[in-house]
Amino acid sequence: MIKEFKKTLAYICPFCSIINYKDVSLFDFSDSKPAVFACKGVSCRDDCITVAQKKDKYSITVTCPVCDGYHTFNISKIHFWQSPFLALHCPETGIGIFFAGDKARVQHEIEQQEELFAQFQDEYTIGDELNTIFEIVERINTLANEGNVTCSCGSKMISIEIDNEKITLRCRTCDKTKEIPANADSLDMLLNTSAIVLD
Repeated sequence: MIKEFKKTLAYICPFCSIINYKDVSLFDFSDSKPAVFACKGVSCRDDCITVAQKKDKYSITVTCPVCDGYHTFNISKIHFWQSPFLALHCPETGIGIFFAGDKARVQHEIEQQEELFAQFQDEYTIGDELNTIFEIVERINTLANEGNVTCSCGSKMISIEIDNEKITLRCRTCDKTKEIPANADSLDMLLNTSAIVLD
């Protein structure tokens, strides 16, 4: 009697963030061509996982939903099928990105990772916004050091006030202000301008 090895795979789509589950057996990996697992999202369908055979190993390539990179893991076929649970992690963050095993265990683990993934995405977004603010302020300081940040009243005594949404330039002589949104468009504009005038 032939024993049919079965497992449930789970992964988070890096394109739409949907959790995907796929029941597989040994026969799903028996073809000479790599097995490709796509997102089941109706408006997505992008490829997420590729499993290729390499002699006695599987080469599993995961499109990472955390760092947007591609991670390849070489797992022995015996370990893949005999291990009751397998978790592969993003080497950059340590967050689980691919799971294989019993369906209940897999569902529990990936739901926990989804929470970590959401937290990381929030931190990543906040970090990205802060980097944009830092670059905007750096550019303003560069222009100011060149004497190119001025007020229409003629003063070059300009202060900078920063919050999460905007950078405010304020003339210390006449109190006139100019607000610059803290976003990438503002950074692009500043990088392509040679002077700032409060008018």
